[in-house]
Amino acid sequence: MKYALIALLLVITLLGLFTCPAKSTIAADVYDVVRVVDGDTFIASIDARNVRVRLIGVDTPESVHPNKAVEHFALEASAFLKKLLEGEQVYFIYDQNNSAINHKDRYDRMLAYAYRARDSLFVNAEIVRQGYGHAYSKYPFTRLEEFLKYERNARHHKLGLWAETDDYPALSDSLVWFNAGSNKYHRESCRYTTAKSLSMSLSEAIAKNYQPCKICQP
Repeated sequence: MKYALIALLLVITLLGLFTCPAKSTIAADVYDVVRVVDGDTFIASIDARNVRVRLIGVDTPESVHPNKAVEHFALEASAFLKKLLEGEQVYFIYDQNNSAINHKDRYDRMLAYAYRARDSLFVNAEIVRQGYGHAYSKYPFTRLEEFLKYERNARHHKLGLWAETDDYPALSDSLVWFNAGSNKYHRESCRYTTAKSLSMSLSEAIAKNYQPCKICQP
């Protein structure tokens, strides 16, 4: 009787293991996209509130800035994000670099990585991959080097804003160097360039309004 009871308990335990759902089948919370604001910002409905979401790690030309004219390729970038997100749902992942500021920027926008719910498309990365925005390196984020690779590839293939036109000829692709969290760029031989410094093209540095180092004068 004792051994029969033990065997029964083992069978029940095994059945429980096989019928428990795997963690990968548990869906993340998804939210409706209300509207796209510009190329790197949109509004999502979260807990019955309209929340403005600023995509981490990507910066697109300005189309709705109150103090700036519409920039080159801004309307195309905004249209691209609309194509990705209009009528869609999304889910979010946050970057621990922003945990100290409660994942909000100075404009009270939520900072997040956004994924399209129906196919898990990584929206932030797709914008940079297709050349509709820059990797935004002014503030540190976990996937910075990955995004810089996407941008270099888009620039190499002249995608999106990197395409050469009569009004916007291609700029030099000579490399300069910068340190995460800084808006200065340097020569490779500069004393401020270290083994941890990251490279970008001179055209990229100019487009991001970075400033040349006064020491090495790149």
